[in-house]
Amino acid sequence: MKKIVSLILLFVLALIVGYLVLNQIDARPYQSSISAPLALTQEDFEKTNGFYRLWTLIEPKEVDIETDEAILPYRRLFDPSFNNDLYIREFNVEKYKEKYAKIRSKELRPFFSAMDYGIDWLPILAKYHKQLEKAKEEYEFMLVRYEKLIRCNSFTDFTLARSDSPLPNLLAWLHTAKLSITLDIMAAQEGNAPEAAAHLLRHLSFAKNASSHSRMLITSLIAKAVARYSIWALNAIMNQEDCPPQVFDLVYEGTKSISSDEFGSKNPLMWEAQVPLEPDSGLSDRILYWFLYQKNRTTNHRLRIMERYIGMEKIPPYQWRMESIELTPFTSKSFWWLQNPIGKRQLDITLPNLVGVVYKEYQLKTAHDMLHIAADLHRVFDPARSVQSQLNDLPSYREFLDPCSGKPYMWNNAKKILYSIGIDRSDNLGETKNISMVEGSDYILPIITFAK
Repeated sequence: MKKIVSLILLFVLALIVGYLVLNQIDARPYQSSISAPLALTQEDFEKTNGFYRLWTLIEPKEVDIETDEAILPYRRLFDPSFNNDLYIREFNVEKYKEKYAKIRSKELRPFFSAMDYGIDWLPILAKYHKQLEKAKEEYEFMLVRYEKLIRCNSFTDFTLARSDSPLPNLLAWLHTAKLSITLDIMAAQEGNAPEAAAHLLRHLSFAKNASSHSRMLITSLIAKAVARYSIWALNAIMNQEDCPPQVFDLVYEGTKSISSDEFGSKNPLMWEAQVPLEPDSGLSDRILYWFLYQKNRTTNHRLRIMERYIGMEKIPPYQWRMESIELTPFTSKSFWWLQNPIGKRQLDITLPNLVGVVYKEYQLKTAHDMLHIAADLHRVFDPARSVQSQLNDLPSYREFLDPCSGKPYMWNNAKKILYSIGIDRSDNLGETKNISMVEGSDYILPIITFAK
């Protein structure tokens, strides 16, 4: 009996040793162009870089953000001429965030929440006119700083490719942008539509620039959100019966194209690919990493995933061969634990499912295209003819094709919307009930035409 037990124990021990040995056999490093440090845009630590303005947006009112003294604390976090490790360790994120007086008081929160996809903001805006005027006065110093931000000549994100790199307060950027965009709509309603449209196009231009020069996915996503809000605001102004024809010309000229860098996420995806994956600090975690973690195999997979998404930006969705672009979790597969179990678990935790990222890219692309077409339609609208026939005659309608279908954007005359069939590549007649999902949703732009 003892002999049988000993043999069983030896067999179990052999399995354990074999399992541990198997997990020491790593793959060869995968050579990828996106993993090279030079793949990222060169850092610009000069004072003229608008990225400093994003960092200093939340400094107290009395701080002169143009001074070297205001900029230096943020430069030391990233400029290699300083001890980045030291300054990043000492950087107090919570203290930094406390500088920001949040532009989302109880009075304004319902309105900001209403600034959403496919909703007419103007009736809601009228209810919050007094609160918005008060916010304009209270946060004037931040609006002035934001104005300088969107008018800066250069903007280059210099975030270091490491997991502990601090980020500027992106919510402050989003909320200040929302307030500024809202004030533009108010200005348009008060008779200053051309000036408001020109300023909204400035929002849009900066947001596209920031998106193309952002290293972090979240920074790029905030830039895309600001761009979408600007587009929806411009469309809301154009849909008013008293909108001056000058506005249509401004929007038409200001939205002639959007590049793949401006609506895509190549830079932040390359940044994600370069961030080292490190074990947790605990001793037990480090031991598990030592025995059950294969660094090359884990890194290789992440690089290939990022390459896959970057590759998807190079071709329009209607040419995608895959039925789904979602990632299947490693830990949902049978026997996932046999090889590199810690690496697979880490990838499930740290590798974002980028369906939402790709969705937002093409939502921005299609909205930008459709706004341009809408402006073109408003310029030449003839109430004696059907909208579809007039669209067919527009060079912009024939040039700017829906990237999700490879065909012209669709017009739903009953709903008065121009729409893309969406990333699921299924025509839902302009349905947006599942707008937060990839499946079952189209991308729409309401167009209300008036005889001029």
